[in-house]
Amino acid sequence: MAIILVRYTDIERWKKTGKRVLVYGRRKTGKTFFLKNFTSYDEYFFVKRDGEILDLKNMKTISYEYLKDLLIREKEKRVIIDEFHRLPEEFLDFLQAYGSELNLVLVTSTLWLSRKILGESSPLLGIFEEFKIDLIDERDVLKFLKVKLEGKKLIDTAIYLREPWLIPLVQDVHEDIPRILIEEKNTIERLIVEIFREEERQLKSSYISILSAISSGRTKSSEISSFMFSRKILPKDDPSIIQPYLKTLSNIGIIEKIKILNKKFDLYVHKSPLLDIYFLLDSKYGFSEIEIPQQEVKKIFEEKLPFHAELFFGRLFSKIFGLKFGKIMEKDYDIDVALFSHKKLKMIFEIKWKNFVNKEEIGKIENVFSSMEAEKFLVVPEASSLERTPKGIEVVDVNRILELIG
Repeated sequence: MAIILVRYTDIERWKKTGKRVLVYGRRKTGKTFFLKNFTSYDEYFFVKRDGEILDLKNMKTISYEYLKDLLIREKEKRVIIDEFHRLPEEFLDFLQAYGSELNLVLVTSTLWLSRKILGESSPLLGIFEEFKIDLIDERDVLKFLKVKLEGKKLIDTAIYLREPWLIPLVQDVHEDIPRILIEEKNTIERLIVEIFREEERQLKSSYISILSAISSGRTKSSEISSFMFSRKILPKDDPSIIQPYLKTLSNIGIIEKIKILNKKFDLYVHKSPLLDIYFLLDSKYGFSEIEIPQQEVKKIFEEKLPFHAELFFGRLFSKIFGLKFGKIMEKDYDIDVALFSHKKLKMIFEIKWKNFVNKEEIGKIENVFSSMEAEKFLVVPEASSLERTPKGIEVVDVNRILELIG
């Protein structure tokens, strides 16, 4: 019997939800699996692409009129409608009229509908509360993997297995992720196509261009704007034009904004390391249209892994210590993870995600950290990775991380 990864964090969040919930998020983040396996419900309906409605509990097809009648007639029943955006458009009017009386969970992964329902002018905004299913929480994927893996391999695998659909496909992350990027290219492309299915062509091009820019290292809004202008996606090089797009992509869980504590700008990064690599390959080589040797894909994967590790640890420590995740960027150095609260720096972390750190590197870290008023940490796979013990800096290795998550 397969071991199920339990999303403890999402279960605790779900316990706080009320009677009317809009569950949303990118495709293949495990929305359906979570609702079916970790929540209670009376009826579960799935809407097919052609609009046909499947009653999954009784394994039969029902009509749209029957569904509406059931919702009104049996208001106390907990009903889930998965991919509800495929229902007739007038269903939104039905919800506006009857929604406040229902015990209903709606599920969608479509960008335009999420924006429409979650927008400030939406008539449903006060009726349904939002519940975003994102990639698996870092703590939960570590708890799942720690019985099988250890050390650096544990973290390397956890970084990418936050994508639920990759779990049964990965044994050796360094070999399998490059292979999956090639063999499952169509699956990865569909993740994006489904999100933008209903968007106008120009809007779709804008979103795709933003994702390509971010993967290519253009992470400031000004850099993204310049990238899009150079490709004739924008009529002028103006970061203000793309702010609504960035906000929408953040809301649906495709990208996230990271605060730079000592600067007036923020950085935008991909939530999914897999999509980050995909868009970099596409921007650099036209990966979506031509075949790329697996060795070249693996090279990009290995180059991106340290950056993905930084983001993984930033999010993980943010959740462990209940602080916000940011970075510090200076001309001569960066602070990989800077945790803060109310603009006050609390903790700083240098991530050295490799098997050996020499004394010269340790000395540089000590010099940079010496002027910082915060708790100081150095993150490595194993404490034995260090040529010497740093002064005034706590070493955090994989074993210590597992202690912290409990």
